Amino acid sequence: MHKEGGKMDMETVISTNVAAVGYDPATRTMRVAFQSGGLYDYYNVEPALFEQMLLPYPWRRIGFRVKRHKHKRLAA
Repeated sequence: MHKEGGKMDMETVISTNVAAVGYDPATRTMRVAFQSGGLYDYYNVEPALFEQMLLPYPWRRIGFRVKRHKHKRLAA
């Protein structure tokens, strides 16, 4: 189980905005590392949305859906 802001396995994504994403199914938390250096945890994210984030250029297609989730910026 991952603690808020704790270590999470990340997968690199082909994207101009997103560098990598990770997901903890136990807490339904998705972590997004942006190319700009920002690191965010998004809460109560359904597994299907995480799977879509692994596809090329995800933010362009589904970023608006991710932004609807409660989130927190983490220290880089």
